[in-house]
Amino acid sequence: MRRIYYVPGILSAVMIPILFWFYGNRELQKPIPNVIDLVLPHKVHSTSSKEEKNRIYQNSFEPYKNWNYKKIIAKPNTARQNSNYFVSELKKLQQRNQKETGIEFIINDENSYDDFISILNDCHISKQEMYGVDMDKTWHLFVLVNYKDPKKIDRG
Repeated sequence: MRRIYYVPGILSAVMIPILFWFYGNRELQKPIPNVIDLVLPHKVHSTSSKEEKNRIYQNSFEPYKNWNYKKIIAKPNTARQNSNYFVSELKKLQQRNQKETGIEFIINDENSYDDFISILNDCHISKQEMYGVDMDKTWHLFVLVNYKDPKKIDRG
């Protein structure tokens, strides 16, 4: 009995997975523009050295928790409508230029992802450089003032 090999079928069985792997891999490596990457802070372990604990503490949010914050409650699903108010408050914060001050946006479980993104967008619109989320306890968004000493000369 003579075997008949179907050459186009064998070629497609070999080539199609290779093509999917080659071109599909390119698609997966493209950046996704609708995702925000938040950097999570390091956790302090009991086995860490004292210097390591101090370095982690200085790079965490703990030194900023006792500042004077103006509290703004972000009501659920209204952050986009209140965007102009939030931007004006952020600009006032920058103009005041006081040490150790900021704004605390109080976000709770009823707020949506859209509220969070809207507040981050307001920070971007007002050119606010320093903000962070307290992920250990409150999950509130803290906007910190970038204090510029008026006595110092800015040399670029």
